[in-house]
Amino acid sequence: MCLAVPAKIVEIDEATFSASIDVMGNIRKISVMLTPEAKLGSWVLVHAGQAINVVSDEEARASLEIWEELLRDEQQF
Repeated sequence: MCLAVPAKIVEIDEATFSASIDVMGNIRKISVMLTPEAKLGSWVLVHAGQAINVVSDEEARASLEIWEELLRDEQQF
């Protein structure tokens, strides 16, 4: 099973098909080669350093809520 994390594109370099993303407050570099429709400000699902899908604000927020809940539950153990 693959898990993808929602992230917002905060910088994009179209020449290298790369982007900087904000993942829960952490800035990372990823490839956007698989999502040519991704633009600055887009929400994407990220897996293994690749943006694999562009999602709506609503989808991203719903996914983030689930991730935050999972992380909270994990801290209880």
